[in-house]
Amino acid sequence: MRRLAMRVTAALVAVSAVAVAPQAAAAAPSIAWSACTEEPLAGFECGTYEVPLDHDKPRGVTTTIALARRPAGDPAQRIGTIFVNPGGPGGAGRNMVRAAARIASPEVLARFDLVGFDPRGIGGSDPIQCFATDEEAEALFARMTGVPVTAEQIRDTLRADWEYTEACKRNIGPLLTHMSTLNVAKDLDLLRQGAGDERLTYIGYSYGTLIGATYANLFPNRVRAVILDGNVDPEQRTDHRLANKFDRAGGFEIALDGFLRECDKAGPACAFSGDARGKFERLRDRLRQGPVVIPDLGTITLDDLVGFTGQTLYNVAAFPDAAGELQWVYGLVFGDPAALRSAAGRDLPKAPPVRGWLPDAYSYNGGDAGTAVNCTDAPLPRDPALYPGFAVVFEKAHPTFGRAEAFSEAGCANWPRIREAYDGPWNRRTAETILVVNPTYDPATRLDFAKRMTRQLGDARLLTLDGFGHTSNYSACVTGWYTRYLLDGDLPPVGTRCAQDRAPFPAV
Repeated sequence: MRRLAMRVTAALVAVSAVAVAPQAAAAAPSIAWSACTEEPLAGFECGTYEVPLDHDKPRGVTTTIALARRPAGDPAQRIGTIFVNPGGPGGAGRNMVRAAARIASPEVLARFDLVGFDPRGIGGSDPIQCFATDEEAEALFARMTGVPVTAEQIRDTLRADWEYTEACKRNIGPLLTHMSTLNVAKDLDLLRQGAGDERLTYIGYSYGTLIGATYANLFPNRVRAVILDGNVDPEQRTDHRLANKFDRAGGFEIALDGFLRECDKAGPACAFSGDARGKFERLRDRLRQGPVVIPDLGTITLDDLVGFTGQTLYNVAAFPDAAGELQWVYGLVFGDPAALRSAAGRDLPKAPPVRGWLPDAYSYNGGDAGTAVNCTDAPLPRDPALYPGFAVVFEKAHPTFGRAEAFSEAGCANWPRIREAYDGPWNRRTAETILVVNPTYDPATRLDFAKRMTRQLGDARLLTLDGFGHTSNYSACVTGWYTRYLLDGDLPPVGTRCAQDRAPFPAV
């Protein structure tokens, strides 16, 4: 019996070792760095890294992750590597090394390598394509309406959405069923090992906060310093996506309301001031009735207004010029002679198209990858006929952005059913406290999402930026807390708020 007890004890020790093995760093090949050959990345170091296509089959087929590195400025005092992700999903991260000075302070960049990576299927990482050429993609996109109102627009858009995802299913290839955030987080842990770091230092923006939250709950003991800036609500996004889309529309409405109120407060410094809310609603409601043809300029649609306004809300520095454009369009639509006289040499405002950042890339890889990730990560209703009804409910609550959000992922209705996704738990206690950062008027990732992220994570601290734009920006206070946290693990006291150093409408 004693010998049996000893064997049982030994077996239990072995089982326990297996159970905690995921928290121990496994041997992995180092990332091989060399000078980047792509012109946009000249002067930086690039590398590739092989990861399993299916992490449940670690010795099976692999897929390639492309990376770029900005080495630490003071190698003798180097601490490790900061991995960064720009969000999306669908955002290529290698080019973030070019924006290093906007991401971290000189003190941080002196002591850390900054590494951007293109998540699987994106940019230089075996990029997926739903179409063979841009022309094929654009022919289908031309049949879609971003804010479909009429029965014809709704019918054509839903049909085109269906055809779009069918093309993705035909053409993406093996990555089709392996694009989940779960896999990206597992890839990131292998990249961490390849960089030689015992624990992860990471900055994720927007959707990148979901990558960070997923990583923290898969590998809680491997967290050194994780900053989540411009946050999603992880539980709602992965398990209640339709409700998440509804709340996301509300975030844009909150940001728009702040923009319009600040405009009126600014008076002459904002060209759209003087009942900015009333003018915006009048313009929106007129375009909802149908497009307006502007002589010698073209046509302006509800899609144009909603897309342009939504894009504007991402960057507080764009507010003054955008207000001027809105005032001009308002005058054009309602027949102001002065607006018509000032039309020479100007173009009607449009939302910029979603295109890749490398000039020789298929332009719509980012959008295709975003669809693949979102349709994999989050359950959405499978019947396209339901979406017009959702749009009515969304629009009643959120009159500018609700309809667009309701239709934005209708194509997921016929995406393959994929179980390879992570939807919690989100509350595993991490080795170090996670820093959650969010502006009060972030349109795409509203402050409520950051509060929920902070509550859901096992150990997190919220830093609030009183300001505008998507993710934190224009704040020496936020940059200072980034620096203290990344270098020394210092956290802002509970309830800390930072000011934005740029006014929405600077005095003229």
